[in-house]
Amino acid sequence: MYMARIYKHKTHGWQIHYTLYFPDGTEKKKYKYYHNKLKAQDLLQDIEKIEYRSLKNTLSNEDIMFAERTSIITKDEANRLSPDRPIIVPTLGELKDIFLVASKLENRPSTHAVNEIRIQHLLDYFGKDGKADKITTDDVNAYRLHRLKSVTKTTINKEIIKLGQLLDIAVKDKALLINPARQIKRYKETKKRKPRSLSTDEIKALLGTAAVEKNLMAGIAYSIICTYLYTGMRRKELLWLEKEDVDLEKRRINIQAKLDFETKTGQSRTVGINPHLVRILMPFMKTEGRFVFGNHEPIMTPNSLGRGFKKIVNNAELPDTISLHSLRHTYITHLLEAGVNPRRVQELAGHRDFSTTWEYSHVLPSNETAEDRLNY
Repeated sequence: MYMARIYKHKTHGWQIHYTLYFPDGTEKKKYKYYHNKLKAQDLLQDIEKIEYRSLKNTLSNEDIMFAERTSIITKDEANRLSPDRPIIVPTLGELKDIFLVASKLENRPSTHAVNEIRIQHLLDYFGKDGKADKITTDDVNAYRLHRLKSVTKTTINKEIIKLGQLLDIAVKDKALLINPARQIKRYKETKKRKPRSLSTDEIKALLGTAAVEKNLMAGIAYSIICTYLYTGMRRKELLWLEKEDVDLEKRRINIQAKLDFETKTGQSRTVGINPHLVRILMPFMKTEGRFVFGNHEPIMTPNSLGRGFKKIVNNAELPDTISLHSLRHTYITHLLEAGVNPRRVQELAGHRDFSTTWEYSHVLPSNETAEDRLNY
């Protein structure tokens, strides 16, 4: 019995000796040459696996396909090693099923739902029955041009990332040698717009309208909007806010994960409660039930909350660019304008990366002209 070995060759650089063992009991000595020693050493590891598994007759279809594509074996040898089993390349539909099982376990429900949507766009174009090895870089570029007619470059980049993750599964199983989606340079995305926050006059108009609207946002629009403005919570964080996480006496709110809710970053944080907000929240803390805004269930869904808010914005005759998330931008912007340390604002906002908080740096206060610091 021979084991794969690497030797220095006089004229061909580096030579790998190995043996194939066929199910019929025969064997065949093989040689491969490489001028680069590192490449030869990398290939040696794969050859050792193929050689050992052929000896034990445990080669999988994926092993055989990989060995044929890397020229470790010929097509005829592949047929001899696996005479009764066709080499199967997974379809995109099969890769999707594998990917989404992991996605559901590893991600928040909202992130998993987005993954499903992006992958469905890919399958609508390439077909769920399309073989993974039939997709080329030209196909990926054609998909990008097709999607560019209806979506932004940012969206296309994210979809190509998903395609890369799908095909990574085939590469890992050695059904593919190269992932074509990983060979494509991403579109250069349009520079981000500065976050939209509300001015003092816009806040007054919004709250004035919310105070008289009794048919929108479950009749508590004013209280909900004030809570947003004074805490900077995200939509689900506010709806899933529980009474046990609110301490009116110490004036603080703990925003943290629950059994049926996870914060965006997976981290908990504590924000303070403005005296005005204490008076607003006090009646809600005296009601029955688990949630501040609700009973044993949140009073609204995130989508219904967003729709109600848009109607209030329209009724207040404010720009339609104002969204529910603008209230969070307003909280962050006004803290920075008031001179709160940006690192502290990062903690209060629950930003994972400081770069997100720094997008608001244009509002940082300054009582001097920056150039006055120059002294040549």
